[in-house]
Amino acid sequence: MTGQEHARHTAALSRLVLSGWRGTPVGDPTEPAALVYVHERGGVSDAVVVQGCDEAVATREVLGRTVRAVDGPAAEVVHEVLSW
Repeated sequence: MTGQEHARHTAALSRLVLSGWRGTPVGDPTEPAALVYVHERGGVSDAVVVQGCDEAVATREVLGRTVRAVDGPAAEVVHEVLSW
């Protein structure tokens, strides 16, 4: 990963947190296997699972039913879910 890719990845995750998303590491907190970010309001629940710069999956559930999903590089997935 180049320095520019790392900066883009870190900036994207920071945008999630600054937008009110809660982040939780999966596994060892010093070297997590993944980071899970969740944002809930009313009957809408959004989640982003980040396993690396090039590997993220996001879903939106409305009243328990998945209505949207996207996967790809973390920065692109974050950009997408922040526009939902």
